Amino acid sequence: MSKSTSEPVWTRERALTLAALIGCLFTYGITISLFTPLLSLILEVRGVSSTMIGGLAMAAPAGIIIGSFAVPWSLRNIEGHSLLLGGVAFEIVLIFALMSTQSIAVWFVLRFLAGLVCSILFVVSETWIIEITPRVHQGRVMGLYNTTMALSFALGPLMLSMTGTQGTLPFLVGIGLMVLAGFPLLWAGRYVPNSSDHPGFSVVSFALVAPLLALACFVVAFKELAATSLMPVYGLRIGMSETSATLMLFIGAAGAALLQLPIGWLADHFNPRKVLVACALGGIAGAAAWPFIVNLPFLLWTTLFLWWGFFAGIYTVSMILAGKWFKGTELATAMAAFGVFWGIGGFVGPMVGGASMDLWDPYGLPLTLVIVAGLFFVISLFPRFYRQPKKDNVSWTDLVDSGKIVQLFFSWLKKENQYGKCLPCRNLQQSNQ
Repeated sequence: MSKSTSEPVWTRERALTLAALIGCLFTYGITISLFTPLLSLILEVRGVSSTMIGGLAMAAPAGIIIGSFAVPWSLRNIEGHSLLLGGVAFEIVLIFALMSTQSIAVWFVLRFLAGLVCSILFVVSETWIIEITPRVHQGRVMGLYNTTMALSFALGPLMLSMTGTQGTLPFLVGIGLMVLAGFPLLWAGRYVPNSSDHPGFSVVSFALVAPLLALACFVVAFKELAATSLMPVYGLRIGMSETSATLMLFIGAAGAALLQLPIGWLADHFNPRKVLVACALGGIAGAAAWPFIVNLPFLLWTTLFLWWGFFAGIYTVSMILAGKWFKGTELATAMAAFGVFWGIGGFVGPMVGGASMDLWDPYGLPLTLVIVAGLFFVISLFPRFYRQPKKDNVSWTDLVDSGKIVQLFFSWLKKENQYGKCLPCRNLQQSNQ
């Protein structure tokens, strides 16, 4: 049985469980990044419309959002190790079903169900990882975890280039990968959250309990999906070759993979708030620099490497803060909320980014990313958002209670408007003087 993070040292059981969970998710990440382009390319060859292809790509994120709501309840009633093994087995069945039919309607259903499985595997594993990691090492472990996941997402397309898209080979490879993903779990212990009590907040009302973390998930997913889907288009429209435009994604993904461990180390040794603010500032500077360095390859690649890495660091530090603020079923609810707000950001990002490019072709995309990063940077400056959240039975209905929201806002503003506590307020006072 997994122990609490109150124990400040590593044990053999903890180390084996951590390795098993990261190993499982690493292999599963390769599978995800293999099937996302595979199905799109198969439909493209079949002459299916871009709208239909895009709709199929959105089916899995929709499943992630819906599934995230059920994970906290599942962890209160089903042991975590069993949930992970069940998720792996069900994913194997789904891949076999994908291979066995050509019906696009059935593929929509199967990809939605795959999103449900994805929410279970990630939320349960991330909650488990945070709970068994000694607090003094959480930054480095979260950095290692996010580095591993970034590498796995890069390996899927590489594997697809070797299997091709024709026939059953890529599907059989996917089934083989999921079997491999299940093997490390044999070395994982059993997992029940430290607290089985009903959490004081829900997945939705998490936005009131920890607004900084909810916004962080939204912003990072907004950037991730908008940049991944539109950055090559941006490159082509400013005159880059197709190879160079695609290389922008690879360089950015490399930064996301290689910088998370150093960022996690910094969060362990310095104030996580300062690290988060620095990551947000890097997100602004990197996107703002695009239009001015596009003809300077060395500066462009360096900027993309650092920008993507710092932006991804926002999520790494957010996971660290979640581990400090929540435990047990509340941590599971928080990580489920991460999935929901990530999914929302992933939906909105490509849509807003594409519309902005239509309005100001092609510079609307970097401008939108500057605005989004700037919004998060401003919010990250307020000390209020780094205090231990109050979790006393916050209801999802609070989100639609406009009167309560206004009351909470003015109460917060009154407390924060004590010059010296709030950086923007202090600046305002100084300017008035």
